[in-house]
Amino acid sequence: MSVLHRPPDRAPAAGPARDLDGSTGLSVLERLQRTNRSAEIWWDSPPLDFPAWRDEVLSRAPGPAVRRRWAAQFERFMTPNDPEGSLVRGVTTNPSLIAKSVLNAPQKWSREVRRQATQQKTFDPESVFRLIYREVVAQSAIAMVPMWQQTDGRYGWVSAQLDPRSMFDPDKMLDEALTLAQQSPNVMVKVPGTPAGYEVIRELVARAVSINNTLTYTVPQFLACVRAVEDGLAAAQRAGIGTDRWRAVITHMIGRYGSNGDLLKDAEEVGVELGPLDVRWAEVAVLKRIQQILGTRHHPVKMLLSSLEVEDPRVGTDVVSMHLEQTAGADIAYTCKPAFVEATMRREEDLVGFAPDAIDQPVPPDVLARLNRLPYFRRAVEPDGMRPEQFADHGAFVTTRSEVNQNTRRLIDFIEHHIDELPVSVRNAGYAGGRRS
Repeated sequence: MSVLHRPPDRAPAAGPARDLDGSTGLSVLERLQRTNRSAEIWWDSPPLDFPAWRDEVLSRAPGPAVRRRWAAQFERFMTPNDPEGSLVRGVTTNPSLIAKSVLNAPQKWSREVRRQATQQKTFDPESVFRLIYREVVAQSAIAMVPMWQQTDGRYGWVSAQLDPRSMFDPDKMLDEALTLAQQSPNVMVKVPGTPAGYEVIRELVARAVSINNTLTYTVPQFLACVRAVEDGLAAAQRAGIGTDRWRAVITHMIGRYGSNGDLLKDAEEVGVELGPLDVRWAEVAVLKRIQQILGTRHHPVKMLLSSLEVEDPRVGTDVVSMHLEQTAGADIAYTCKPAFVEATMRREEDLVGFAPDAIDQPVPPDVLARLNRLPYFRRAVEPDGMRPEQFADHGAFVTTRSEVNQNTRRLIDFIEHHIDELPVSVRNAGYAGGRRS
């Protein structure tokens, strides 16, 4: 049986583990992972950003005892050379995260920009942008490849997202995807949830290229991805192409589904009162519906939750994170931004424990009844709620796409600025194809 098709391996509920001094030893994410041995924690940022971020978090610890506890947790947080001891089992990147990583280390990357620019026939910022982007992906993959090798390709994957400006052009996306996949054997290409994206997924899977379907928020997108993956696997099998080290995940951007305001707008229009936790229930309900579908048969994909949030204690709840607490026990992966990891660490004493069957627990009937009155919710949770040509018009998709495009532009602006700083004698050699008017 493929490792992708293993049935859930539930573990007993993980309560707070206590060290000899009485402090909680396990982090929130470690306790979550223990509810299902197939659950995975991923790092949502380039791995090379981890050491500096870790040191900053430790410097903000509220006292020596907490700092020691956090330091111990960080020792086992991301250890690619020791997969058995590592909490993190994979990495996700995207244009926004790569732009942030580069802009946070301007001295390092300005030198690399100038080096790459002077090696080009023309000073085209777009060409340098692609080279810098691939360099961050390559460095991330190198950092995680020991884990990938030691686990025979089960863990240690690095997701590299396609240029968001090409998400409606299957030919451009396929060309870029094949280039990214060549960076390292543990690179997983991140493809958007558009009709063109699903064409590309089908073709990549047929070539045994591992994929991550991103910008997905709904059950219809999940089903479109499953169909594309299964069609691609069938094509690979017919062609005699092996998929032993192939893998597919679907990035379900759970926190972005309710954050763009469309759910609350619908509620206002139909006269339904929704509180902050009702919005969270809507986000969780979509994921629970997907997991129900996965439970009927073993599809060759794994859900990867992103855009995770910690609850604001001011809303009057003792819940630390509904995204975690209502999905515990599932055979899914969670990719965690640095800020989210720190937020869970600061709330770890508030968490009593995880229920290992939380993923199977239904949404409260009264909440579900309110949500079912909202078109935005029904379109997301019903298998036929949207047609493929409507995916890119979904409110959460539109908002995320705009943000990612803006961050891509920020990185290109950084590159153009440092090319412009090159001596005139050097710039006169080229740059005809890329300089802005």
